[in-house]
Amino acid sequence: MAGGRHRGRGRKNNRQRGGKKGPQSPPDERLWRRVTQHFDDDQWQRAWTAESITAWITDKEGLAVQFQSDSKAERALLSKVNEALAHGRNEGTYILAGEEKAVRFRSPASIDGLISATSRWKDFFSRHGGKGQTPLHGRSPLTTEDASEEDVAMYALLEDVWEAMLRGQPLPEAYALDDQGCTAMQGFDLVKEARKCAARRSGLRFREDEPAMALLMMMAGRWTTRELLDARLEARRKDGHNPFPRTYDTSLVDHADRLGEVDGDGEVAAGRTDLRHLPLVTIDPPDAKDFDDAVCLVEENGKRTLWVAIADVAHYVQAGTALDRSAAARATSVYLPHTVLPMLPPKLADDLCSLRAGVDRLAMVVGMDLDDENNVVNTHAYEAVIHVKANIAYGDVFDTDAYDEMLALAAVWQSREIRLNLNNPELRPRLHGEDELRVEVKWPNEATRMIESFMVATNAAVGHLLGAAGAPLPWRCHAPPDRPEVEGLNAKLAALDIGIQLPMPSLRKHGESETDELSNLLGDWASLGGGGIDLSGMDAPEETDEAVLPYLSGVIDPEARNGILASLQDAQAAASDLTETTRRIVDQGLFQLMQRARYDEENGGHFGLNLDAYVHFTSPIRRYPDLMTHRQLKAHIHGREWVHDTAETAKLAVHCSEQGLTAKRMEWELVANAYHVHLLRGGRLGEEAPSEEGAATTYNARVTGLRGPWVFLDLADDGAVSGRMHLRQLGGKRRLVVDEYGLEASVAEPDHNGEHPIVLRLGQRFPCRLRGLDIWSGSLDLAPN
Repeated sequence: MAGGRHRGRGRKNNRQRGGKKGPQSPPDERLWRRVTQHFDDDQWQRAWTAESITAWITDKEGLAVQFQSDSKAERALLSKVNEALAHGRNEGTYILAGEEKAVRFRSPASIDGLISATSRWKDFFSRHGGKGQTPLHGRSPLTTEDASEEDVAMYALLEDVWEAMLRGQPLPEAYALDDQGCTAMQGFDLVKEARKCAARRSGLRFREDEPAMALLMMMAGRWTTRELLDARLEARRKDGHNPFPRTYDTSLVDHADRLGEVDGDGEVAAGRTDLRHLPLVTIDPPDAKDFDDAVCLVEENGKRTLWVAIADVAHYVQAGTALDRSAAARATSVYLPHTVLPMLPPKLADDLCSLRAGVDRLAMVVGMDLDDENNVVNTHAYEAVIHVKANIAYGDVFDTDAYDEMLALAAVWQSREIRLNLNNPELRPRLHGEDELRVEVKWPNEATRMIESFMVATNAAVGHLLGAAGAPLPWRCHAPPDRPEVEGLNAKLAALDIGIQLPMPSLRKHGESETDELSNLLGDWASLGGGGIDLSGMDAPEETDEAVLPYLSGVIDPEARNGILASLQDAQAAASDLTETTRRIVDQGLFQLMQRARYDEENGGHFGLNLDAYVHFTSPIRRYPDLMTHRQLKAHIHGREWVHDTAETAKLAVHCSEQGLTAKRMEWELVANAYHVHLLRGGRLGEEAPSEEGAATTYNARVTGLRGPWVFLDLADDGAVSGRMHLRQLGGKRRLVVDEYGLEASVAEPDHNGEHPIVLRLGQRFPCRLRGLDIWSGSLDLAPN
């Protein structure tokens, strides 16, 4: 019979046991059988409602007398009919939805057609679903060399289905069991089978089926790498995880395109400071499209000044306008392997706000006067017109001696820094054209470090200038390590018998003594229920002569901050004398101590940069907090009210922090996807050209984490490509467990000597192979080699 297994009636034993057992026919099928057994030709064409169906059953089954004495029974029947119709409308198998809640019942011939189509698709999936060992790149598409023309056509339709699923589009109308769009019959679901088929033919073991579909689409040549990454971006937008549109509103683009070139003389006449005489140059990567900062070091009348000019984006993006609201909503530009999602329309980002050489440009310019010891002794800021003399690349800095003094200044500043050395070379895949992926390595050099030092100094100088003036600002804050985290790392190092112990971080603020710090700590503990401690007998906090400016009151004292950083630096230096494995454990532990930086309306200082005051000012083309700082600086220069008050600043600080983290996650994901495509095509880590030998599948990876049942591995030991492997794959029939510090994976049950053999240690090298590459969401499945 059609519509699945029918259990029949009169099963007295089942009813006596208090319930039906075994598989049951769906409610729409049961209703179809109950109603249509009394049909003649006219009834098949009739439109039915729940009420008319109930009346039909009442008449044909002689229930009128029962219902006259038991009205609840009639209502119960109507309820069951409505339930079956709701299920039937959704399935479209036995019942077809009509207009105004009416339905039609399928004819037996139509149902026989569904059964025939179901059998045909079942047979197709059975033969071509994929069995046995599957290569890393999945199984190839069907061709007439290995399948019939009908099967090849069905597989091509299946590829259309996978593409629609990945893009979040309606499935092709042809992918159905009949011309009514039915996709399920007798427990067979055509949509679910499409997903299962993709998983089987890909050989992937990821929880979701999308990576399998994406792999098959790429290997079939249906998508280029650019189409893959674009499809992933669109999918993330539809699921609410990509708040960065690819395009700008047409009216905003038109507005930007109508803006004219800069009239330098007119701007100076209107009140801007004329700084076109300064020998400013931009120094950027050779492929840079927008230039938002320019620098020069000038000595005049025995005084040296470092000048930093930043594009005056605030001139074009006025607060409260539609363009400003759009930029604020994005809050940041997103840099991906194949594209940039800009915060501003192209006309502004790539043209008017870009400090191109040889043309007048509007800029906010900061001058930092230096003493003989290269300390910044005075900061002055201008709303100015500039004329950049040259746009040069980092490599050009070393082709002349014109920049030697700037390099020397930066070198002096860097020698004074107390910072952890946690930076790796930038290793990023870049897409050229539609399908050419290159992995490009960018090592930091003296020129890149010089520009970084100058930008950091500018951000700090502007922070102090505006902080002292009381401006509400989106401070870029970075907190020191938490005490519990330090205690955890110390416990881990002690368990490894490493002679390194970190002191507890001091949280003493500007102007506080050590007694103040102790009093505050005990006070916090007491207020949190730490034993009802009476603090009345403690000495009063010591008074100091130092007057602390309000914007520094919440910042950790520099001496205390230096102490924390110095201890971390000493630990890193001590680890350099240890074995490679142990050194990596220490380095990773120190890195994990670092908290995530955020924007905040209250200044908390920047621990990682070892600065009291730090704002983002130097990249207003790509970050909204920089644009806010520019507006506040303009208000300060002209003696006007602050553009952003404290309440608005607090709200925007939270928003910009969240958007920045979302952008970073998108970047990590798409970089991983691009890397995996690179590996799939035979690319090697650190090499641009793919190998003719195909994908490299084995790596001597570094164990970077042991958490729960997972082992995390870094393939090239550079942080670029990493994946995970389940502990089950190491233990065989033995059960493995990870110790409390995440240092070792050992056998859970003791051996004949009563010991628990260690199978894997954190930080060691481990030979593994690629088991599955996820080019859709960036996961990597690894297995022991």
